[in-house]
Amino acid sequence: MIPPLAEIVEIPTSVTLVSGKDARNHLNRMLTSDISEDSFLARKESLICDLNGRIASHQLHADLGEQILLFHHESVSEILRTNLTSGIPWNEEIQISSGDGAIRRMLIYGKNPEKLLEKVGINCTELTSDRWAEFQDVMIANIHNGADFRIYELLIPIRNYTTINQLLEEHGAIQGEANSGIAVKSKAGIIDLSIGIDGKIPFDLGLEGLVDLKKGCYPGQEIHARMESREAINKTASSFSSIVQLPLGKVRTTENHRMEVISSEQLGQEWISILIHRKDLDIYSEIQLKSADDEIIIKNV
Repeated sequence: MIPPLAEIVEIPTSVTLVSGKDARNHLNRMLTSDISEDSFLARKESLICDLNGRIASHQLHADLGEQILLFHHESVSEILRTNLTSGIPWNEEIQISSGDGAIRRMLIYGKNPEKLLEKVGINCTELTSDRWAEFQDVMIANIHNGADFRIYELLIPIRNYTTINQLLEEHGAIQGEANSGIAVKSKAGIIDLSIGIDGKIPFDLGLEGLVDLKKGCYPGQEIHARMESREAINKTASSFSSIVQLPLGKVRTTENHRMEVISSEQLGQEWISILIHRKDLDIYSEIQLKSADDEIIIKNV
């Protein structure tokens, strides 16, 4: 259920800081996205892939000029920092460091979160998904501007988190659980950083928007370009609702179509799941999944 005003949740997130005068160029060589022209406070998601074109890490950027903050799930911290560190040329000025615990990531979502945010002095009409706006020491962006509900993402320094949290509660925010926040993003068609997508091909997840084949070489670029040229991109990912949680992993429909569940989180009385499937599958009709106990009905959201 989407709250009538707003719910706030913290999504546990790790932070890696890439700094130095050559930080942008170095990072741009590693990413599937092009950040060469990004400006101060740019907000962007990116991927780092292995040589086989499979995802090694999924990260969110907060661009601070010669410092770029990367937010990601704890499980990919080691591989991300190893990838970034191992590729540093000897003659470039780049530092890779951990910022874990320094900044918390919060979601504010609901049918009318603007009413809450305006009470604390934030002008929501100026917020977009591709730029962070600064409010005191907090960075905020509008990441989903749907007719039925909106989602705002906040980056809050740990020293200010309790104060901001209490302020939002005083103006009517309800405390929620992290899984609900992930489910709301899934309902909006957004794959959260906490969802395990390492080892997947970006195109199979509908993440072609994070892959820029024109930017030049990056790890996995040759595989991605070959897939596009051969029109071998035949999968994507979509969001579905069900009355029970779906088990992660590969499943089959009663018509023997293959699908793969990468996330299934509870939102009120329903479960919101993201499934990988062939692009030619009719997802707008009711789909029945085979189960050991009974058939499970899922509906596209």
